[in-house]
Amino acid sequence: MALATDKDYASYQDIREDAGQQAVSKLEALTGEVDGSNAIFYAKRTYIVDRNYDDALAVGTASGDVLVYDDDIAVVVSAVDPITGGITLDSAPASSSVMLATYAHSAISDVLVDKRRKEAIAWAQRKLKGILDYTIWLTTEVPEELKTFTRLYTAGLILIRDQGLNADTDETSKDGYKKLSSAKKILMDFIEEVAGSAGSTNRVSTSTKSDGNLFPRNSNLSDYNESVNSTDSFMRG
Repeated sequence: MALATDKDYASYQDIREDAGQQAVSKLEALTGEVDGSNAIFYAKRTYIVDRNYDDALAVGTASGDVLVYDDDIAVVVSAVDPITGGITLDSAPASSSVMLATYAHSAISDVLVDKRRKEAIAWAQRKLKGILDYTIWLTTEVPEELKTFTRLYTAGLILIRDQGLNADTDETSKDGYKKLSSAKKILMDFIEEVAGSAGSTNRVSTSTKSDGNLFPRNSNLSDYNESVNSTDSFMRG
């Protein structure tokens, strides 16, 4: 199996839902000419986003993330532009058709979510370094605590840094900081548990202590050796 990817820590959809930044429009009327030759229609809301937790905007019919109906009959979607909301059908509908769509949308783009998710994962890995080897996790082995941490921490970053610019900044930021705090506690509890378990490796730190003496100790200053010399003797006198 492959090493864990960013998605295995938390999907875009998981993060958006935790940040309150994903919604679904059901059977929404699409805009565009229904003239028997046009096959491109537009959704009213963007960004169009994934809605089955796999970080990919799939197209098709019943299995796609964007479902389009021509007079209540599902039709094949061949392409979706998540930024413009453009939906390209496999074939143009008849001029008498009523075109409806069901899709998920968000004010936060995949690019931005991915950027914040990378920040969250990097933060966690810095804290885990020296405690456990997180590079060995497979796609099914990312601990649930790390998934929860990534979801909450990323959502918190989005609410503080990004969504707060276009929303009620005070309330949005408060919720974001709460999520960061909860995420950090989950990670610290996980680290404490792992570090205290049998066979784990704890961080090792070094320290130095001084007794206040500038020179090496030698109880017999009359014997000059590699630890004491005449200058040492003079300074001690």
